[in-house]
Amino acid sequence: MQTIIQPSLYGLGLTLLWGVLAINNPTITYHLAPLLVAVAIPVGAALTEAITIRTALAAASIGVTLALGAAVALGITDHLAGPSLLPSGGAVLEAVVFGGVGGFGGLAFAIWRRR
Repeated sequence: MQTIIQPSLYGLGLTLLWGVLAINNPTITYHLAPLLVAVAIPVGAALTEAITIRTALAAASIGVTLALGAAVALGITDHLAGPSLLPSGGAVLEAVVFGGVGGFGGLAFAIWRRR
């Protein structure tokens, strides 16, 4: 689990950056922010050394949790009021979907990297 501590801090830093930007500019949607938050941790862990599938799952779970937590918190406080790339649902749903996609993509990369 030592290999996911530093990438988790990077993911937390990206989450805080996204939060600060969204709070200061609530009508601008940072479309890729939840994806980057979710993907940073498993990819960062996989790039540092060979990791187990269990560690990859833990890293992806942390990334998705950070992305979804930030999306919900920003949505509740009306700081995700910008446009969405999705045909319906708004910016909060977009952040949830992109966070899930980022977590799945990061997990796939971490598992693929094991080979």
